[in-house]
Amino acid sequence: MLNFEKVWTLYDTHYNYKRLFPQSEAPQKACQQVDSLLTIKDEYDILLLDGFGVLNVGGSAVPHMPQMIKTLQSIGKETFVLTNGASYPTDIRAKMYPGLGYDIPASHIISSRDAVEKELPKFELTKAGKTWGVIVGDGAYIERLPANTVLLSKENIDFVDGFIFLATSYWTEEWQTLLTASLIQRKRPIIIGNPDISAPLETSFSIEPGYYAIELLQLIPDLEITYCGKPFQNTYEVAFERIRAIVGDFDPNRVLMVGDTLHTDILGGNEAGCKTLLKADWGFLRGRDPMPFIEKSGIRPDFVIKNR
Repeated sequence: MLNFEKVWTLYDTHYNYKRLFPQSEAPQKACQQVDSLLTIKDEYDILLLDGFGVLNVGGSAVPHMPQMIKTLQSIGKETFVLTNGASYPTDIRAKMYPGLGYDIPASHIISSRDAVEKELPKFELTKAGKTWGVIVGDGAYIERLPANTVLLSKENIDFVDGFIFLATSYWTEEWQTLLTASLIQRKRPIIIGNPDISAPLETSFSIEPGYYAIELLQLIPDLEITYCGKPFQNTYEVAFERIRAIVGDFDPNRVLMVGDTLHTDILGGNEAGCKTLLKADWGFLRGRDPMPFIEKSGIRPDFVIKNR
């Protein structure tokens, strides 16, 4: 299992302005400390909420958030979810939220898997009808991906023409070794459908596809990797398309991206032109003063909710 220090170091080394957005300058935002989303309700019209660490931690709702979201919806705030969870199609993922106390329709939920679906048709191997091996657990509806796909197995790993890495439910170092050896033997494109390095659980940190992508690039530096998910902008483009289809034209600066992770939610939201809020009372920075991490990373949100 990962610990906080290792996860932070990996994020700060690999997900920063200089590496990901070298043409951009990190915005010098004020980092105003606030008590709640309600305190700054006049600063935004649209909420774009991370899932893990903001709405839920593991399988449990963040205790105060269902009522907070209900209150904000009641005063006319449009509420969308933008998650890096790519295991299931968005309409399937949406079914979890009512059980957690949230009234957020499937139309208002966008995931990194939606970005995968948008990117897949652009690949020549997709156009040629070649086969993608998908790394994900059973029951993930991979037949709904817009490409020829099979679940990756030890029997087909050397024969598929590309890889789509959606989730780590069964992934181990043994599997990673097999994938690395296969890619060294024959380089093929890989789509990382969840760029997270780790996600906060109730008492620990998970290992997500972004972690394994770092390992692959260390051994195969010229590997062709396409990332779909925060902080990469293809996912924000998908989110903005969805928002525009529902609410009409909007100003990204009136969208508040709410997240618990500086290097995914806040970095990506800043680059997309959103206002951003770091929710540090739950999720990745829970129990820590977020300000030293903000200063060290240079990733500055407009607003911060600190530990209660």
